[in-house]
Amino acid sequence: MKPLKWATALVLIAVVACVPALAGCGGDSGGTAEGEAVTLKVGVIPIADVAPLFVGMERGFFKEEKLTIKPQFAEGGAAIVTSTVAGDYQIGFSNTTSLIIAGSKKLPVKIISQGVLGAASPDKAWDAVLVKKGSDIRTPKDLEGKTVSVNTLQNVGPLTINTALKKAGADYTKVKYIEVPFPDANAALQAGRIDAAFVVEPFVTQGKGQGSTPLLHSFEETAPNLTIATYFSTDEYISKNGDVIDRFVRAMNKSLTYTQQHPEAVRKAVLDYTEIPPEAAQAMALPQWRADLNRPTIELTAKLAKDYGFIEEEPNLDDLIRQP
Repeated sequence: MKPLKWATALVLIAVVACVPALAGCGGDSGGTAEGEAVTLKVGVIPIADVAPLFVGMERGFFKEEKLTIKPQFAEGGAAIVTSTVAGDYQIGFSNTTSLIIAGSKKLPVKIISQGVLGAASPDKAWDAVLVKKGSDIRTPKDLEGKTVSVNTLQNVGPLTINTALKKAGADYTKVKYIEVPFPDANAALQAGRIDAAFVVEPFVTQGKGQGSTPLLHSFEETAPNLTIATYFSTDEYISKNGDVIDRFVRAMNKSLTYTQQHPEAVRKAVLDYTEIPPEAAQAMALPQWRADLNRPTIELTAKLAKDYGFIEEEPNLDDLIRQP
């Protein structure tokens, strides 16, 4: 996987430029016959969140629907939105914040299925803002004036960290966010290039193994069972390939349910698409998966995105979320 260097703003500019001539940007030009075997390129991030996709492939859930999945790795949801709108991927996995930003800009995307949820409470969290051993940062307020890494600017990381800081009485406007891919965040923290690192599993466990400690669990401090990310496609692809999308959603829902019930399958699967050692895979806290989109938390994310200036107007969620 080659590092992607686009900033979020440039990503969105590229997408907007591509929209008026979508067919010329690699968009799908024809539909698929009902029940026809299809190969799908699916944009994902190499983190534990996407384990159900790989578990479903291993269990044959997608094969049962005559679908062959070809995962395409990227560093963040904004980049995946770009590639999916451009037609490079048929389906993408993205944090809900990036999709809300896309929806607010009238980009032709729709959420099609659940991806991953935050935990019900901080003690079960699989995300964390980590500080390294010996740091003088001991409370959320201590982050004021400090640099915190996130995998993508203006996405679910900053949105939920802002919320957690605000609840703790800290001034989130005094925090500087910089982009560091999840796989590189712990090394950046240990080297002192950043003051704190926002990571998700398996990198939370990796960081703890290096002596770092959690300061915040921002997903859970924003809302219990927060919808963190979902799978999505473009309006054009959905309109021409509704049967393919239906089959993907059926297989994905089966994968989400199975994965939640079989944690050992997750710990095995992550070894295939991440570089973490087996002992870290066994120790990590697992995300939460279920088929329900938990729409109220998507509505909350849209509100927070507007509050923090990520968007000017909240998108119409009835347009952003595909109806079965």
